[in-house]
Parts: sequence; structure tokens; C-alpha cells
Amino acid sequence: MFRLIGNISKKVYYEAENASDLNKWRLNNFTRGSQADGHMVSQYDAPEAMVIVKANSVKSQKEHLRDLLDEGKFEEYRRITMENSSRDIEIYGGGKDKPELIKRRKMVEKLFRQGITNTNEIASRVHIARSTVNFDLRVLRKTYPELKQKRARS
Repeated sequence: MFRLIGNISKKVYYEAENASDLNKWRLNNFTRGSQADGHMVSQYDAPEAMVIVKANSVKSQKEHLRDLLDEGKFEEYRRITMENSSRDIEIYGGGKDKPELIKRRKMVEKLFRQGITNTNEIASRVHIARSTVNFDLRVLRKTYPELKQKRARS
């Protein structure tokens, strides 16, 4: 399977089983012939520069997950990586069923998402040590890749 893809927009213009069919389609649609001074002149008018690529329909799970993160589809990323486990235990507890740990990490996440990036301020509001805040943020970043974009400062 081959695809004709726009170089800038990444739009798929056409797909075909082999490259020769794809090239025929490209020439039929974007080439215009005209009579000038007694001989044929061909003009190639494509909307943008295009590339013929071989479509690899099978992606590894790692590539698929990386593509989801690049596209910003964090919920789908979490759904695939977490499967059917208990959301609170998996995200906040690291596999431990401890309600106080889950509650503490939820509070740390909430404050961090509100824009409070100073770990001392988060620690004083949640009433825990600063090292605990740093550890909780490190655990939360594994599950919430969007938190990697915001960095905490001490």
C-alpha cells in the first residue's frame, strides 16, 4: 500500500496498492497539456509538494502510544496503558490500596494543576514534607504526561 501525502499539510491525497498506479493518478490529475508554438507543453499544477510513501499499516504499541502523546490524546493514552484497573489505585496509589495516600496525591495534583509550581507552597498547603511532594509529582508524571510540560521548582 502506497500513499501520496502533502509535504507540508500531511494530507493524504490518494492511496493505491502499488506506486505506479499512484503515479498515474498524480499525473492524470495535476498535469495539463497545452498547445504552444506547434508542440505540446505540459504543466504540473499540484496544490503543494507531495511525497509517495509506503504505508506501514502495522505499528508497534510503543509507536502508537508515542503518537497519542504527540497528538495530545492523553485520555486515550491512559485508557490503553491502565486497561481495566482501578483508576484511583493505579494513578494515585501506585498499586497500593491506601486511602490516605490516594487522597494526598489527589490534593497535590489539584494544586499543581491550578498553577502552583512551588513545591514549598504545595507542601505547606497539604501539610507534608517537600520531598514527599517531589516524590508524588514524580509518580503522577508517569500517568499524566501533560504534567511533564510544567516543571515544579523548589
